[in-house]
Amino acid sequence: MKFIKNLFSAVLAGVMISFGGAVYLACVAADKAQLGAVLFSLGLSVILIMGFLLFTGKTAYLLENKPSYIPYLLTIWLGNILGCMLMGLMVGFAKPNLAETALKLCEAKLGQTPWQTLILGALCGILVYIAVDYFRSDDDKKSLPKYLLVFTCVPAFIICGFEHSVADMFYFAASNVLYSVKGIVYILLVSAGNLVGAVVFHMVRKAVLKK
Repeated sequence: MKFIKNLFSAVLAGVMISFGGAVYLACVAADKAQLGAVLFSLGLSVILIMGFLLFTGKTAYLLENKPSYIPYLLTIWLGNILGCMLMGLMVGFAKPNLAETALKLCEAKLGQTPWQTLILGALCGILVYIAVDYFRSDDDKKSLPKYLLVFTCVPAFIICGFEHSVADMFYFAASNVLYSVKGIVYILLVSAGNLVGAVVFHMVRKAVLKK
């Protein structure tokens, strides 16, 4: 039952990130990419408020948990991609213009080298970790600074071109690129980058604070 509960929570997180991704695609199509970067924050905000499970929000704590945390992370990753596949299918069918925009975006991403993809994923992982970890801290969860951090970290990684694995799952699904070998390899690389960036930053932060 716990596996099913976690899986469905992760699916809903994938759906919410996809809503943010769909808004971003619409803004890019209207030549308003910067507005789209801000509105994309909707997805992460809802996930944090409702407590859905997002892969990039959980990876940082890998090394401080038991080995059972690995299948937990994999469950979340699977649920996220299922949610994105569902939304990608619907958005791609109902809004062909957004699917075309997603395709152009994905083609540019696939033009990166593997090392570029890993590094961009790691940098994104750091920013998402900062936003998520601060939002979940013990003080008032309704405080304005927590929302401001979400609405700055998210646009920051989008405008900089850093790679978010779950967002990319949606873009690749909407454009059908996800169902290719290149698409799958790309998502795996970005996911690894997100994980490494968040884990390293979290562990360094803990070491510095201890001193």
